[in-house]
Amino acid sequence: MNKNPKMFALVIGITVAVGVGASIAISPDTQPPKTESTENPRTIFWRHIHGLGIEPSDRSILYIATHGDFYQSVNGGPPVKVDEQRADYMAFNAPYNEGVPLYASGHPATGGNTGLIKSADGGKTWQQVATILEPPVDFHAMGVSKSNPDIIIGFDSAGRGLFKTTDAGKSWETLPVPDYITTLVIDPGDSNVVFAGFAGSQKGVSKSLDGGTSWTLLDQYKGLTVLTLSFDDAGVLYTYTSEQGLAKSSDMGKNWVKVGKPSLTIMSIAADSQNGIIYVAGYSPDGFQEVYKSSDDGNKWDLIATNKEL
Repeated sequence: MNKNPKMFALVIGITVAVGVGASIAISPDTQPPKTESTENPRTIFWRHIHGLGIEPSDRSILYIATHGDFYQSVNGGPPVKVDEQRADYMAFNAPYNEGVPLYASGHPATGGNTGLIKSADGGKTWQQVATILEPPVDFHAMGVSKSNPDIIIGFDSAGRGLFKTTDAGKSWETLPVPDYITTLVIDPGDSNVVFAGFAGSQKGVSKSLDGGTSWTLLDQYKGLTVLTLSFDDAGVLYTYTSEQGLAKSSDMGKNWVKVGKPSLTIMSIAADSQNGIIYVAGYSPDGFQEVYKSSDDGNKWDLIATNKEL
């Protein structure tokens, strides 16, 4: 596969743009951050929060994937670390369906890239599914299909390609990609419909109707900095942009409604339509990594956890 110089240049721009959303490998010489709480159990000394997800068999469980540790929060309670081995859980995807693994990518504690990894026990243990490239891919943007969970699409953070599997990671094809992808989701009802946030000349939210082969920019989000996209279990699409804030669409991106948000630059969203709950994670104006929960469509937000001393 040919390397695209423009694609690699964009990697630097994205790293600057998202700031604390960027990730580095955890080297053996790096002193791990303290993870024990202060007297306030909602103070968790995590680094960066990379993804949120809801467990379909028990929707009271929120998964929180971070740089270094993996957590569960039950009914909005203080998060509890559950992983047995430290890693950097990038591009985290929780399943829509019971019996489907959790998926992530990123970096092991020993350094390097994990490739695609999965967990079948709620994030306690993780196994490598595929490396795809050598050195292995490091997906920072990835989508897993609800209608067919064997379909996974991921974009390598080094700009080495957009990859798709239709057999749960056994084989992969390389898809054409017009620019650097910052975030990626697959329509729960139709695996051929994919949404992505692009940087560079394609900056904004784009939609694909052919499984990620070709893309069309959405007019309302053309030229905007897209930090995250997320579908809820009912097919409502959420997005956060630096310019327009938090919004949702019930008609596959044709129309958007703004949603109230906490004082946060949002990097991850997980929405539970069955219980009317929205979870968001990101960084506060003073740089702290925080997770919030809303049960009234964004009018009021309750703190789940922060790495700020409370």
